[in-house]
Amino acid sequence: MRRRRGERKVVGITGLIGSGKSRVCRFLAARLTSRLIDADGVAARLMATGQPGWRAIKDLNSKYIMADGRLDRARLRRDIFSDPAIKGTIDALIHPLIQKEVERDIAASAGTVLVEAPLLFEAGWQDLFDVLILVYADQEACERRVMQRDGVDRRQAQQAFASQMPAARKIERVHHVIDNSGTWCETQLQLLHLATLLERNSGSL
Repeated sequence: MRRRRGERKVVGITGLIGSGKSRVCRFLAARLTSRLIDADGVAARLMATGQPGWRAIKDLNSKYIMADGRLDRARLRRDIFSDPAIKGTIDALIHPLIQKEVERDIAASAGTVLVEAPLLFEAGWQDLFDVLILVYADQEACERRVMQRDGVDRRQAQQAFASQMPAARKIERVHHVIDNSGTWCETQLQLLHLATLLERNSGSL
């Protein structure tokens, strides 16, 4: 495990879509009293009307901008999940912008810093972190959660799931896996153990 200047420990938390990453991150941040940086939240700010991400998407194709100037997020999400070429183009535009803001937030933090980054490996951000954690859930559970959360049908949920790096490849690259397929109580027991490991001053997961 690498340690950063000023004893800062930067923990990257990723996972499959619908795996329950956000709930896991909130629990860990509260348990560790750590700062939590949400890469999706950073992306949302960048995509607000007039912001750098919004401008990049508008320059790419104005069809993603609605009449009132707001980003048509539903259309953008649909195209990203259904067309790998569009996904690759948009990722190449937006990921560097998000990374710049995330790195700025990390630099302004001390102690243990948690970063929730759904596309951590897809964006090539793994070298930003001292510890890498994957939140896992089986595909059926993930798809069910995505359908409930986003109001999409199973086909759209499956497209979203298929657009990610396979779970097996992510598992090989992380220090620790949290299995969130079962009950929240079972997940909490895993998280309490993980928190103990992260609170140590030395060693690795």
